[in-house]
Amino acid sequence: MRKLLLLIGLTLWAATAGAQEIKHLEFEGLQVDGTVSSFVRRLSEKGFKQEKGTAILYGKVLGRQATVTVASTPDGNMVYLVLVTYQNKKRWDDVHNCYESMRMQLEARYGPPILFKEEFDSPLAEADPIQALQYGNCTFASHFKADGGEIILSISKEAVVEIYFVDTSNSVSLY
Repeated sequence: MRKLLLLIGLTLWAATAGAQEIKHLEFEGLQVDGTVSSFVRRLSEKGFKQEKGTAILYGKVLGRQATVTVASTPDGNMVYLVLVTYQNKKRWDDVHNCYESMRMQLEARYGPPILFKEEFDSPLAEADPIQALQYGNCTFASHFKADGGEIILSISKEAVVEIYFVDTSNSVSLY
């Protein structure tokens, strides 16, 4: 009887020790998980306005108006990416200030970036930063590690500040 109880106890211990809870990245307090339509519905319930019939929403993210695009794995089953874009800026100061504000907020939440590059390729590129962006002579990007995923902040060639929220466990199905 003792051996049976010991065997049952060890079996239960092994089952609970082996079972690992899958951790998903959070975006606006919601786990980045489920289908695109269910995630979009949950964002809508939080006050984001959905563009009819799409996975594109509008609302405030980190205190600024943004466009939020929700993407699924290639099979269409699981949400793995939330892309936040802030309005295109015409002046470098506006773009850079938006990027810096987002970086500081992300650092406060997730700690310092694990990778970053914020530089112009040459002093000439720095003279006209918007043109440097357009021609790929300027890189501003910060990569953060978070529970359940990664966050990548960057400035695009179109002078748009973007934040990619990538859920690690769901993005595994991409490979």
